[in-house]
Amino acid sequence: MSSAFASTSVGDFVTELCAKTPTPGGGAAAAVTAAVGEAAAAMSCAYTQRKKDVESGAAAKASELQALLSPAKVLTFADADAAAYAELQASWKATDMPAEQKAAIEARALAVPVELIAHCRTQIDAILAFLPHCNPGITSDAKVGIHLLAGAARAAYQTAAVNNPPDEVKAAMWVHVLHILDAEHKIMGADSMS
Repeated sequence: MSSAFASTSVGDFVTELCAKTPTPGGGAAAAVTAAVGEAAAAMSCAYTQRKKDVESGAAAKASELQALLSPAKVLTFADADAAAYAELQASWKATDMPAEQKAAIEARALAVPVELIAHCRTQIDAILAFLPHCNPGITSDAKVGIHLLAGAARAAYQTAAVNNPPDEVKAAMWVHVLHILDAEHKIMGADSMS
């Protein structure tokens, strides 16, 4: 899977995001943030390959997580969001478009951020499970990955919420967000502060 966003520099993306253009927008920003989060976590896997990590089995855990992480694949969410929003915007101007077709376009625009939220939760859970095995000198980068994925999920929630999702979709998204907040709570060490 290739992504147009994968060949865009960070500087160019930020400049494009600042512009008064419909895309890239919040959905793409959420996806790019998720990709950066996965990349940070992948780095922690790369540094958990020392001889003692191999002997303890931590290197194998790192390799498993690294195989699951795919920042480049996550960037395709940004492409999908831009395409879905462009289609949605065009549908607003199409006065002769059948209602069923408009509803299908709206559903596609909603599906991208909803799927990104679920993806972020899955990846956060995998990184959280890896933390006890991570090279102690690099756990902060794995935690950065969790925080960035969490922020991406919350941003995707806002992107989805503006599209007026059905109550059951909104409730499912909220369950993911609460689960993610709990994961962040765990890595912040809040339990040890009481």
